[in-house]
Amino acid sequence: MLSQGVTGGIYAAGEVFLFLVKLNLLWIIGTVAGLLLFGFGPSTLAMCDVIRRWMRKEADVPVWRTFWQQYKTYFLRGNGLSLVFLFGAFMIFVNTTFFFVESAWVVIFVRYALFLVAALLILTALYVFPATVHFELTLLDSLKQSFFIALYMPVRTLYMVAAVLTVYHILFMFPVLIFLFGISLFCFIQLYIVLGTFAKLETKQASMAAAPV
Repeated sequence: MLSQGVTGGIYAAGEVFLFLVKLNLLWIIGTVAGLLLFGFGPSTLAMCDVIRRWMRKEADVPVWRTFWQQYKTYFLRGNGLSLVFLFGAFMIFVNTTFFFVESAWVVIFVRYALFLVAALLILTALYVFPATVHFELTLLDSLKQSFFIALYMPVRTLYMVAAVLTVYHILFMFPVLIFLFGISLFCFIQLYIVLGTFAKLETKQASMAAAPV
């Protein structure tokens, strides 16, 4: 029995590994096909959708076909999200680099305000791609929901930040893994945590709705 359990564990780990390698390759191809800028968003949303289906144990998820179907479905929304965050990052960079006034305290205030905006932008980005595919939201609704969920569930958000940073340090030490399954591993861990967060949020909302007034 122990031998069968070990064998089953190895087989399951191998399935996950191959799944992540396939998705990583598809993400790279999709991003390059969109000339990087116009491929990043659709590829990321398509990868999130495939992982979400896999985690929800939808029977026989055809990875290749599903990815490209969702790539086309989310092409406009994916590029919209990419451009929003790219514009936000650009504005923060410009203001951090070139903002200058005579008053030192104003400079300090603006700098810390920009750091706060950058942190909120990053936290929103951690939720926005999974939220878009999970709730089938529009561009604006995805941004609003992701922002409020990041603030409403702070413990889960910190948990996700810690997990993402851990993966980042591992990949930083072994950069060759990035091309093997680095991006898909990020997304896999992100979806695992975020779907749990969404489930807790839906349970809270159901409890509040059922509570007597």
